[in-house]
Amino acid sequence: MNTSVFIQEPDRRMHDRELLRAADLRASVGVYEIDLAERIADPVPVITLDGMTVCSRGNLSAIVGEAKSKKTFLCSALVGGVLSSCGYMGFDPHPCSVVWIDTEQAEAHVHRVVARTHRMAALDTDRNHERLHVLSLRELEPAARAGKAYEAIELYRPDLVVIDGIADLQYNTNDLEESERIVTELMRLSTLYCTHILCVLHTNPNSDKARGHVGSALQRKAETVFYVHRVGQVSVVEPQFCRNEPFERFAFRVGDDALPVLCDLPSQSGEHPLVKLLRDEFGGGVERAVFIRRVAETEGITPTAAKVRVTRALKRRQLALSDDAREVTIPW
Repeated sequence: MNTSVFIQEPDRRMHDRELLRAADLRASVGVYEIDLAERIADPVPVITLDGMTVCSRGNLSAIVGEAKSKKTFLCSALVGGVLSSCGYMGFDPHPCSVVWIDTEQAEAHVHRVVARTHRMAALDTDRNHERLHVLSLRELEPAARAGKAYEAIELYRPDLVVIDGIADLQYNTNDLEESERIVTELMRLSTLYCTHILCVLHTNPNSDKARGHVGSALQRKAETVFYVHRVGQVSVVEPQFCRNEPFERFAFRVGDDALPVLCDLPSQSGEHPLVKLLRDEFGGGVERAVFIRRVAETEGITPTAAKVRVTRALKRRQLALSDDAREVTIPW
C-alpha cells in the first residue's frame, strides 16, 4: 500500500485552506492599503480663510469655547462667507452646499441665526436659499437627534455640515463607548459623502479642552480645532490644532447691527488684561472670589466664565495665588 497518498492529501487540503484564507484576508485588508503608484488628489477645500485651507472634504473639525464666547456667531460668519459672492470676515466664498443642524436653541433663535447668516452672505432674508438647509432638533431626545442628523446628511449630501451642539447627540458626554461611536459614524459619513463636518461644543469647566470624551475624540480626529474665548467684549479665535498650516489668530466683536465684524486683537504689548485689572483696582492682590466677581462685571461675562478666565491665567502663571490659595496676586 502506498501510504504517501494518505500523508500528502491532508497536507494538500491544509495548504489549499491557507491559500483561500490568504485570499480572503487580502481582499479584506488590501482595500485599506496605501498604494504609492495610485495618484491621490489633494484634499478639496471647503473652508478657506484668506486663501488658506482650513477645512477640506472628507474630514471633521471642531469649534470649541466657553459658554457665551460667540461660537455660533463664528459659525454664522464662516457659513456666510462660504455662501457669499465676496467672502465675510476673511472666510472665502465657495460653491458649496451647507446643512446646519442646531441641537440647543429654540426655533425662534435658530430662525434668527439663519437670517443673520443670510445677511452676511447678502442673501434674501425672507426665504430659504437653495444651498443652505437648517434643522432645529432641540425638541428630540439624543438618539433621535443623531438619527435625524445622519438622515439629513444622507438626504442633502452637502459639502459642509455644521452640528451646533454635538454633545446633544448623546446621553452622556463622558460615556467613552457612546462618544467613540458618534465620532466614528461622523467620520464614516464624511468619507462616504465626501463632506466636511464641523462640530461645535463647549470646553470643560476651568479648561480650554473640549468637553467630555466626545470632545477628546474630536480633538484627536479633527483637521482643525478653532478655540474661541472672550476678552471683554471681543472674541478671540485661535488655531488650537491644525493638520494644515495654522491660520493667524484673529478677533471679532458683535456690531450695532448684530453682525460679527473683525476687530483688533487685544493688546499683547502691555500687561495681561487681568493683571492690569488686579493692579489698577486692587493694588496687586485681592481675595479670589472678589476678583472673579469683578472680572465678570468688567468683561460682561458670567461668574463661571470669569472663573475659567482667572484659572487659565493662574495656570499660565500670569497670575499667582497666595500661600493659603485665598488671594490672587501678581507674580512680581
